[in-house]
Amino acid sequence: VLRDRGRKKDVIMVDQQQAAQALVAQLQGMKEEGNQIAQKISELDQERHEHSLVIETLSKLDGSRKCYRMIGGVLTERTAGEVLPAVKENMTKLEQVCTDLYKRLQDKEKEMQEFQSKHNIRLARPGEGQQKKEGGAKDDEYHV
Repeated sequence: VLRDRGRKKDVIMVDQQQAAQALVAQLQGMKEEGNQIAQKISELDQERHEHSLVIETLSKLDGSRKCYRMIGGVLTERTAGEVLPAVKENMTKLEQVCTDLYKRLQDKEKEMQEFQSKHNIRLARPGEGQQKKEGGAKDDEYHV
């Protein structure tokens, strides 16, 4: 009878560890999703900067001056007067997408914080858990 109780405790501990690992994996998935959103924001910010440089340059030019624009991988010849409104429109669209992505990132960060609080997950500081792993914990190691 004592052996059965010990096995049941071992099974319960294993189940709890698996559940904790599943929660940590879910949180890490959320973190990765947030990182992907942040990376996309960074890329689009770079494009916005490039668009602003083009707008600044084209604004100084005569509207009838020839310029070249890449559209879908094809270099086209246009006038500065034709290209400037299109670049401004693209800039507006990029700003809107960036605004939407910033909102999604903030929502994802809030969701992660709520998830951590709900499931009592904390980020381990470097040096914690050295008995479990040699060399200490990683920067992104979580404990339940």
